[in-house]
Amino acid sequence: MLDITNLYAYRIEELAVGIVKAKSYEDAREKVKVAYLKHNDCFDLERDVVEIKEIAEDDSWFSDNPDVVEVDELI
Repeated sequence: MLDITNLYAYRIEELAVGIVKAKSYEDAREKVKVAYLKHNDCFDLERDVVEIKEIAEDDSWFSDNPDVVEVDELI
């Protein structure tokens, strides 16, 4: 099974969806903000909200593909 320790899904509305490795929700949010401020000129701290969801054991796992987890609640 995929090691999901410290993995968080993130969503920035109308901009991006991804995964970040972090120590906490706040750490995840800050890492995403820093990355998008540096690498994406469409990201605006005043306008864009970074939604965070911890990837958890109760998310949807595919028994025949244990390295894939579905985190559709955030998207």
